[in-house]
Amino acid sequence: MTEPKRSRTFTLHVEYSLFLVHDEEDYDSHPPEGIGMAYLPVARGVVYAASTVQEHETKAQVHMWAGVPPKRAEGELLGQVTLFSKSGRISVHSMMGGPEGQSLELEGPGLYGVRVYRFGGGPAARDRRDEAVRRIGDGEDIEMPTDLESYVIDMWRRPTDTSAARPARQ
Repeated sequence: MTEPKRSRTFTLHVEYSLFLVHDEEDYDSHPPEGIGMAYLPVARGVVYAASTVQEHETKAQVHMWAGVPPKRAEGELLGQVTLFSKSGRISVHSMMGGPEGQSLELEGPGLYGVRVYRFGGGPAARDRRDEAVRRIGDGEDIEMPTDLESYVIDMWRRPTDTSAARPARQ
């Protein structure tokens, strides 16, 4: 398993130091009956990813794998969660929404493992952004930096049988 099945790069605007990975059709998806928050860490249709910089443009590469991918040696692992996708499509965009029609086809509705990695960021990126804001405020004709940080999001289909994870009923 050296190559992902599908990949897409999303360009997005980070707002309030956050962006979303979400099910294309439903911000408030609920896992199927019998799969709940008590048994699995399931995100109900949306994953919030944190940035170290308040507002800026960035890129997120999303890779759909045939199985569980190995953990990446580089980048900062922000976390891993299980996402329930009602539509079988996800998009990645800012808190206020994103361009319509920019999505990645998964393998149909179901549960997906999600790992989010950040590259760059931190105090140096914040300082570069703040300096650009100051210079623009002073009337300089410069562009905001777009390379402050970037993200890689690895996804894979998860099995839906959680009987082993459930406590026995008395």
